[in-house]
Amino acid sequence: MFIRNTWYVAAWSHEILDDALFARTIIGIPIVFYRTESGAVKALEDRCCHRGAPLSLGIREGDDIRCMYHGLRFTSEGTCVEAPLQSRLPPQARVRSFPVAERNNWVWL
Repeated sequence: MFIRNTWYVAAWSHEILDDALFARTIIGIPIVFYRTESGAVKALEDRCCHRGAPLSLGIREGDDIRCMYHGLRFTSEGTCVEAPLQSRLPPQARVRSFPVAERNNWVWL
């Protein structure tokens, strides 16, 4: 059993590179970390809302992540903003985002 409403050290700052996705499981939840173009660290649940594919196996496009299973693109807030061959996206097409703080060479989740 884990305390859920608290901060956890999730990574060292140097582990989350500027151009890569970084996967880690924190309190049993798979999470993908990445840096935006401005250098801010973002964290999303490492699971595409469509078929559960790991987003950490996707690619970063600007400040977004594209799932490589069906091509859905998610913002750093977890909202799906693009799906191939689809003009309208349902509002529930999203993944969970987490608050992140980078302090003293640690990334807190």
